[in-house]
Amino acid sequence: MKFGILGDAKISREKLIPAIQTAGHEIVQIGRRNPDMPSDNPLYNGMIQSSYEDVLANPDIEAVYIPLPNHLHVPWTIRAIEAGKHVLCEKPIALNETELDQLEAASRASDVYVYEGFMIRHHPQWAWITDVDIGTPHAIQTHFCYPPRPAQDVRNVADFGGGPIYDIGCYAIMAGVLLFGGAPEHISCHVEMDGDRGIEKLASGMLIWPEGRHLTFTVSSSSALSQMVHVIGSDGWARLNIPFNPQGATTAQWGQNVLGDDAERMSFPACDQYALMVADFVACAKAGAKPDFTHSRATTKTIDALLSARHR
Repeated sequence: MKFGILGDAKISREKLIPAIQTAGHEIVQIGRRNPDMPSDNPLYNGMIQSSYEDVLANPDIEAVYIPLPNHLHVPWTIRAIEAGKHVLCEKPIALNETELDQLEAASRASDVYVYEGFMIRHHPQWAWITDVDIGTPHAIQTHFCYPPRPAQDVRNVADFGGGPIYDIGCYAIMAGVLLFGGAPEHISCHVEMDGDRGIEKLASGMLIWPEGRHLTFTVSSSSALSQMVHVIGSDGWARLNIPFNPQGATTAQWGQNVLGDDAERMSFPACDQYALMVADFVACAKAGAKPDFTHSRATTKTIDALLSARHR
């Protein structure tokens, strides 16, 4: 499949361009905010550099990847849909349910495939933790934190959909969606605000699913690098040590009525979860699959509720 890319984002350069190529597809064109200032990055050798509009107007391009700042995801995804392109959009695909409604309506009126780029859904460790023999999952504890980013980073701009709830809180929610199914019924959250920027710098909360299943989380853009997912079931427990963005091989533990060194250990070889996501995206697009926004609806609705804590 021939791809175009809207935006010169770090995640595109480091993850998605290599993933698209590893999955066996061609990147024809990249759209830039300032097309009159092309990049000399050798990564773009052989690619046309142009405006976003010119990417969508290119009849050779079958699909676009959108890694723009969060507030531009829905407007440009809708424009790509209207141009007849399949769309792989970075998460979060929408800032709120109103935006998601607009996107879903545009999708229903088209024959293209749209997918939100939650790459963790394609890593083998997540298939393992959903099937491991710990009985019925009762509770999930998870955190995802990273140190402060430069002030000009788009993740620090409130009007652009910045803040760790949008950026990485969506992964905590997705852990519950994958392990419990559906969406939480009750949501509570406490945030520590970055007063200069109008975004949270630390957020912790509890999400309660039907049948009294709990997920507790912490996300932070001002703490030491750290992440984990720990699941407590009726018959045992399981833990992913680097659940969201392992850079190579990663590990897990699980047990039934055991603790510490008596737990079973699992090892997952290095894999490119982004390339696996791209391969699945292309297969679905070629098969004429209809977009399924169930996961996007669950995460977007929950983020909406969590962000209300900013204003308390």
